[in-house]
Amino acid sequence: MTDMRIALLSSCTIELLQKPFAAALEARGIHPSFVIGGFGQFRQEVLNASSALYVHDPAVILLYLDASDLFRELLENPFAFSAEARHELALRCADDVVALAETLAEQLPQATLLLNTTAIDPRNTLVGLEYNSEYGIQDVMNAYNAELSALARRIKTTVIVDVASLAAEIGFERWHDSRMWYLARSPWSRQALQALADRYATTISARFGRNRKCVVLDLDNTLWGGVVGEDGLEGLRLGEDGIGRAYVEFQLELLNLHRKGVLLAICSKNNPEDALGVIRRHPAMRLREEHFAALRINWEDKGANLRELAEELNIGLDSFVFLDDNPAERSWIRQSAPEVLVPDWPADPAEYKIALLELSSNHFCKLAITAEDRQRGHAHLAQAERRKLATASASLDDFYRTLQMRARIGLADSFTIPRIAQLTQKTNQFNLTTRRYTEAEIAAIGRDTDCVIWWLELSDRFGPSGIVGVLILKRQSPDTWLIDTFLLSCRVMGRTAENAFLAAVARELGAARLIGEFRPTAKNVPVRDLYSRLGFQLLHRVQDGELWELNLANAPLETPAWFEIDIVRSGIAAG
Repeated sequence: MTDMRIALLSSCTIELLQKPFAAALEARGIHPSFVIGGFGQFRQEVLNASSALYVHDPAVILLYLDASDLFRELLENPFAFSAEARHELALRCADDVVALAETLAEQLPQATLLLNTTAIDPRNTLVGLEYNSEYGIQDVMNAYNAELSALARRIKTTVIVDVASLAAEIGFERWHDSRMWYLARSPWSRQALQALADRYATTISARFGRNRKCVVLDLDNTLWGGVVGEDGLEGLRLGEDGIGRAYVEFQLELLNLHRKGVLLAICSKNNPEDALGVIRRHPAMRLREEHFAALRINWEDKGANLRELAEELNIGLDSFVFLDDNPAERSWIRQSAPEVLVPDWPADPAEYKIALLELSSNHFCKLAITAEDRQRGHAHLAQAERRKLATASASLDDFYRTLQMRARIGLADSFTIPRIAQLTQKTNQFNLTTRRYTEAEIAAIGRDTDCVIWWLELSDRFGPSGIVGVLILKRQSPDTWLIDTFLLSCRVMGRTAENAFLAAVARELGAARLIGEFRPTAKNVPVRDLYSRLGFQLLHRVQDGELWELNLANAPLETPAWFEIDIVRSGIAAG
């Protein structure tokens, strides 16, 4: 459970959101403590440097601005505003919010600001006039929301939560509680409060890298209709017409998850030849073999197969979502592998697509997509080829040389910061300190003249792996550096990339002494002895870990001979 300080600010009464919001966060492993601004006092809280907001020093600031407050004059009398005046109003309201966001980014540079899109109740006096006259106000909402989107792209600490779409999904009749609005100036129904709480909790989980990583799929009556062993390839329900189209559209949404960087895997009780025949040859299949990071097609226990998949993909069972049409199999996985998320699955395949979209919004939410996300599925296929090569190699050194590894090492810049932050938030096994950083925090560290942030990009004969390593070092004296963060993606563990990375960075810094920090967790056992393997000596134990020391004059770090190294020296910090 992670503790998190959260500020709730609003133009309306927001206290009723606190309880369902806290429950939604707790369900995602986050224990919140809240500070709640006064009714309509959000400007005062932001502009007063000694307000409770700044005393609380929150990691997240939720600022909810309701359309009824932002555009009150327009909503009360839309006929008093010309088209030009409406546009000016939208920009004026957006400029006000932008100014607040800029103040928060300056005063609390490590905090994440959540802003909401706005929408109006379609049951208003402009029915019939909205798109047929000069008095429509929907364009005001659109212009305002577009300015928020531009703000989020410019200030990386700002995240826009699309509350307008959420309200449309539920329907304004069920979203708004008129009685609570008049009695307490709280606009939401209980259903709306729960939906808001879930959406904000999901957004925060995505922001801090707490999403699921892999969808594991059954095949018969899940990925296609019918049982291939009985119906044959031609008898399956999969195509452009009827219920076969439902399976096609389900596959298309899975393919979009794959494009976002979510791994797909198969766990099916089936004859491998029959199942792979469908995947490889059926003309209506949208998912082919190359889209799946790993396969378990056999008659073995699915719980055991899931554990094998976790080991092969080098991720935890708590990263899996398991989809199966068979309720008995779902029940068994819930018992045998409780870390796996096993949602109830619709009996009607017509509902598969919507069920997957709901699942995606709650557990695979993305706020940005990096180049590494787009290539993640292919990277795992390349990893399988590397395992085959390792098996065929005469020795480990021979395997390393045959890989033809090339490392690019550079300083963080605006292009690499999103991936660096993502790695700090998601990497658990090869992570010496497990410190989590947002993009804003990485940028702030990089601007510190006594800190440097280096990234490692790795490629080999099977293709690029992208940015897979991060080193954050803090200067202790002219030639002594403390290693604040040292991590590698699990995809490149066991290839001596850490040796090449640290040796190259130490040379670039002209370091004579390195201090390495190790903070043990339940998941970083694989690097428990890393510093001793690299020649460091234990300096002393501290409350939450150990400090190790390496005198480079006596024990210089060597770059493994099988690496080709390229150094990129431009970035936001030059040491």
